[in-house]
Amino acid sequence: MKTKIFVLFFLMTTAMFAHANIGNTTTQQHCTSIGTESAPLPPNQDSTWANGGLNRSHDRQIYGVDIVAYKIKWSSGWSDWFVKGVNDLYAFSTPNSASPSDQDARLAWIYFYDHNFIAIYCQ
Repeated sequence: MKTKIFVLFFLMTTAMFAHANIGNTTTQQHCTSIGTESAPLPPNQDSTWANGGLNRSHDRQIYGVDIVAYKIKWSSGWSDWFVKGVNDLYAFSTPNSASPSDQDARLAWIYFYDHNFIAIYCQ
């Protein structure tokens, strides 16, 4: 019983001193969606995407924002969400016929070059 009271007291006092809460918006990022499935962003045609390898800063260089997630429009429909740094390593990095020394790992956003896409960015 004493343990439960202590845990309850600890949780209540900890919550009183927390700095990040709904009322404190200075610690929260503001995220925005750009494009929608019905009105996606058009291909960018910037070769930086296609030649970028594993560089995760192209979003800041090209658009001036930090993209955190994105979807790509394939000919068969929309991809699942890619989350930058989590699941965006492109599975088919280079043609299988390429020699091992010519194979480069790439991020899925290489397709921003020639595919429609939507993205979520945060500031």
